[in-house]
Amino acid sequence: MSERTSIIKVFITFLTIIFSQLLNAPNSFAAESTKPLIVKNNDTPYMLGEYILLYKSINNTENINDILNENQFVKSENEVPNLGISPYSFWLKFSVKNESGQDTLLLSIEQPYLDSIEFYSPANGSYEVFKTGDNYAFSKRQFKNHNFIFKLPVKQNQQETFYLKIKTGEQLLLPIKVGTSKSIFEDNHTKDIIFGIYCGIIFVMFFYNLFLFFTVKDNIYLYYVIYILFIGLTQASILGYPNQYLWPESPYIGNLSVYIFSCLVSLSALEFVRVFLLTKQYVPTIHNLSYFIIAAYLVAAVLAVLKIYNISYFLVLFNAAIVSAYMLLVGFLILRKGYKPAKFFLLGWSWMLVGIIIYVLKDFQILGNNIFTNYTMPAGSAMEVILLSFALADRINTLKQEKEISQAEAIRAMAENDRIIREQNVILESKVEERTSELQQSNQDLNKALTNLQEAQSQLVDAEKMASLGQLTAGIAHEINNPINFVSSSINPLKRDIQGLMQILEEYEKLHKQEPLNVNLKQIEKLKENLEYDYLKEEIDLMLNGIAEGATRTAEIVKSLRNFSRLDEDALKPSDLNLGIDSTLVLLNNSMDGKVKITKCYNDIPAIECFPGKINQVFMNILTNSIQAVKAKNITNGEIIISTFEKDEVVGVSIKDNGIGMSEKTKMKIFEPFFTTKDVGEGTGLGLSIVYTIIESHKGKIEVHSEEGIGTEFILYLPKNLESLK
Repeated sequence: MSERTSIIKVFITFLTIIFSQLLNAPNSFAAESTKPLIVKNNDTPYMLGEYILLYKSINNTENINDILNENQFVKSENEVPNLGISPYSFWLKFSVKNESGQDTLLLSIEQPYLDSIEFYSPANGSYEVFKTGDNYAFSKRQFKNHNFIFKLPVKQNQQETFYLKIKTGEQLLLPIKVGTSKSIFEDNHTKDIIFGIYCGIIFVMFFYNLFLFFTVKDNIYLYYVIYILFIGLTQASILGYPNQYLWPESPYIGNLSVYIFSCLVSLSALEFVRVFLLTKQYVPTIHNLSYFIIAAYLVAAVLAVLKIYNISYFLVLFNAAIVSAYMLLVGFLILRKGYKPAKFFLLGWSWMLVGIIIYVLKDFQILGNNIFTNYTMPAGSAMEVILLSFALADRINTLKQEKEISQAEAIRAMAENDRIIREQNVILESKVEERTSELQQSNQDLNKALTNLQEAQSQLVDAEKMASLGQLTAGIAHEINNPINFVSSSINPLKRDIQGLMQILEEYEKLHKQEPLNVNLKQIEKLKENLEYDYLKEEIDLMLNGIAEGATRTAEIVKSLRNFSRLDEDALKPSDLNLGIDSTLVLLNNSMDGKVKITKCYNDIPAIECFPGKINQVFMNILTNSIQAVKAKNITNGEIIISTFEKDEVVGVSIKDNGIGMSEKTKMKIFEPFFTTKDVGEGTGLGLSIVYTIIESHKGKIEVHSEEGIGTEFILYLPKNLESLK
């Protein structure tokens, strides 16, 4: 059998003995006896255990009158009665005879964590009751002491019988002493001094390790400081001091503190061990088992909060045994793997474990009840705290040595690196020269390629402008052709009509030279009739009106072309966006083919500072796309709605159509250069890219809303005063 198996087997055997004692202790009483305790000595208190008669109250309903008539009491055979962990109440009956020379004696119950105590003292033929315990405020006690102390009014050379009713959720151990005031308080004073020394050790180790934490900045010292704090509070709670000094008027907290601190000290110990011994690195499987122990302690704490004290206390005891075995096993396994701090840990934890074992053996009368056995657990914890502090101090030395070794190794590596670098520099310099010449050649090639790319980009932009100009020229040619047709078609008829008029005028001229006058007038009237003189005048008026309308429309087209191009304006100037849109629409009238309805929703907007020709180019490109989108949908009610508006410091233009619309994927790419949805040869893909560049150069913003099959809306936002934004 391996050493590990032997340790586990011995520890489990020990736990089995302990828990069998805990669970079976109440059944170990003998027959009733009425032997009184005789108090003679004035200097030393007497243990009352062997003079006590016990009665277990199953129903917990008996009162003092019922107990006075009860004949089922059994005698305790132990100096310190051990009644186990029980949900029942216990009645204690004992008699005291006073031969000490004092009229009053004291009874001290040195078990601070008893939930409820009722002390019945004889008075005037009946019994007077005093109630105390952890369920009551500290101020309710007869004596302000962490132990429960009661007066025993027994006069000199007389004997009196007393009763105690006790109930608690923890293990019910009853180390009860009887003596004079002097002996009882001197005994307590000695224990207070011992506990004061223990507190001093805990405080010193707490602040020492806290100082190390702030100096070294290593979290392991913080874990250890927390562990020291909880182990000190746990030992103080077991001895009852927090109920006296920390929360004297909070019975619930006082009752709960034993359970909570017992859980917290084990949890902090587990966390410290996991970090200190690097359990995840050395024993990963056993490291994971600690999570189950943590869960069990959390359950115990919750049960204590819910006042299910018996089960909670049993879980605390059981978990404490498991934690003890876990820590011994982990320390032993890691020590075997050569990790030096495990040696200090095993040494410190062994002191703590020995102190716990002696304390438990004392409770079961295997060892005697005295100052040594009563304080072995605090002493063991103090030794553990000191030894583990030494271990952490040694950790600093270890880290220092590791740092020195690491620094030496680093210096050696640096020296080696320096040698390698010097050797490599020679090689690198030659390679650098080679690469430099190559990079220079590459740089020249890249510059040439960049120049070519810029030229190509300029040519593409010019191509897009030429495409727009071609479209614009075609529109102008078509628009000018209509009024010119008016003029050209009217010239020949007008010439013929004027010739007819001239003939009539010539005939009138002949009237002055020929006779008779009446004959000539008839010939003139006949000529007017043949030439349809009235229609001739009406036709001349119509043709003159047609020529005038053609001239007007030609002038309008020329004016719109001038407003659109603004070739003479290369600086920022105030511009009316409504006028620019109208000029663009005149030039695009031919491309609509009568299939697109233009709806204008202009508002009274101020003129803005801009480059008018560039802004008109924006309108041209967007409107061209909108017209093509509407015509591509092939509907009879195609419409483009153009709106202008003013908002804060910007002027906006909305161009909305009910064309084919765009998908989200297409909408994300429309401003990319060379992206187009048109067939090859129908577009360069630069139109909207130029739009985006122009709007950006004007410090403006463009939004696009589109849905396939519904239509598209472009919204332009241009600042009123571009000069102020520079």
